[in-house]
Amino acid sequence: MNKYYMRDILDKLETLTESTGLAGRKPGDVFRNPDGDEITFNTIDFYPAAGGTIEPEKLDMILRQAESETGGIQWMNKRSARTGGFAVASFSTPDGEVYFGRYLESIKPQSTDNYVPNQVGDYRFAGKAAAKAQAGLTPQDLLTNKIDLSAEDIVSQLAESMGEENPLYIVAYKLASGEPLPMTFDAPEGVSFSAFRDYFCEILQPIALQTGQYTGNAGEAAEIFLGGSYQGTLISFDDTKTAGLSDSIMTNEEGKYIKVSTKGGKGATASTSNLVNSIDELAQTPNGQKLMMKYADTIEMMREIQKQGQAGAPLYLGVKYDIIDEEDADQIRDLKKTGPVPMDKISSLGLTDNLEKLAHSRKTDNPSSVNLYYHLMAAVAHKAAAEVNENTDFSNAAADILNNGALVQVYTKAKESSGKWILNEFDTEYPGKSTKGVYLSAGKTYYSTGIKGNFTFKIDRGQGKPKDDEGTSEPPVRAKRIPTEKEFTKKAADIASGRQKNTAFDRTETGAGAVGREKRTVR
Repeated sequence: MNKYYMRDILDKLETLTESTGLAGRKPGDVFRNPDGDEITFNTIDFYPAAGGTIEPEKLDMILRQAESETGGIQWMNKRSARTGGFAVASFSTPDGEVYFGRYLESIKPQSTDNYVPNQVGDYRFAGKAAAKAQAGLTPQDLLTNKIDLSAEDIVSQLAESMGEENPLYIVAYKLASGEPLPMTFDAPEGVSFSAFRDYFCEILQPIALQTGQYTGNAGEAAEIFLGGSYQGTLISFDDTKTAGLSDSIMTNEEGKYIKVSTKGGKGATASTSNLVNSIDELAQTPNGQKLMMKYADTIEMMREIQKQGQAGAPLYLGVKYDIIDEEDADQIRDLKKTGPVPMDKISSLGLTDNLEKLAHSRKTDNPSSVNLYYHLMAAVAHKAAAEVNENTDFSNAAADILNNGALVQVYTKAKESSGKWILNEFDTEYPGKSTKGVYLSAGKTYYSTGIKGNFTFKIDRGQGKPKDDEGTSEPPVRAKRIPTEKEFTKKAADIASGRQKNTAFDRTETGAGAVGREKRTVR
């Protein structure tokens, strides 16, 4: 088929999907505002799901429940007397998940027949400009099996997913065969150069390490952590293998490994176990052993956070940094057996003055019913994190530990010119320098309504100190799912009949659902 004819077909298809609006979008589609900020489309749901209309009284209940379940919906139009249904679209942003809604007179049974404009706020569908994110060039897109792969395994899968005529497959094949860089090849049809450089090269980089096709000092890391070279290692791209701090991991037959991070890595957070693993890696190098002695206090603290677990770590840090004393810690533990109480009645519980002060220092969405165990645990956790970040050398110490662990930074050097792309080299760096600071965070795990895990660590990759969401008392909206219309209806009926307490609706009526909502608003 003539390639120009094919391009004409693709252009028409893009125009067609554009005309369907949000109902025609796919997960991962990018929307961009005039300032260049981007958000990513997840899903769109219509109510009633089967099509038709919902009577006003029932619609009121479903809408209120939707607002409560999502944590807030930004409406793109006003409800009218003719409104008989609505749509809710979910988008991922750097600050979490946000929801946009549109009222409709009725819902058609086929979702793509319901037109919702390709614009939310000042964000518009990026179309061709979103090729970088939509190109499907990541290991997750192209590889079915992502664990313990040889270079031949990877190339074989690329032949299936891309086809042997694809210029990018040919580059991977040549690299795995040991052909030297630089390589010049035809620019693939319909693929952006940035998608190749930033995504597809995640696949090529560990292959280049195996075949020795790299510059820089990655060989030093191989001598230290692999006992030789990268030859014979197996490559994994699965998140459980890469520990969240790298893009791939290379493991030899003895179980020794090195993590590979593309362009300095892109992980925004690390778990306690990630950092403790990096500490254990230091013991394998003379310089690492010196760092372990230099940062002995910080290392002891990190190991203790892991040992204490999610319920013990805040109390351990709270006592260590004089936020609470042992008596306060014991009282907090005892509160686990106590049910919710009104905030204005806690003076009758016999708490220490310090705990009362802590309780009142933290906001809660529902002051008439507070679980003091979680509420105080969250208050201590956030204050402890702030104390560690502001008044200790933890940030520099943890950054040094990560940079000197078994991790190699790989930078792709490539350029585009007149329909040709040139892959010049893969430059490597060890020890790394990309981690500028590490900050203890309670923002995603400790809430006034529950504990979702142990402390995490936010990583500064050169963008400055990350913000910690100290004021949030409810879990982030990304943890929630928009219930189906059937689930909304059942819940509303249960509340109306008295079978279920109207706690979610109460929060909506009192305005409590607005807490943290500004943080979720796309600007």
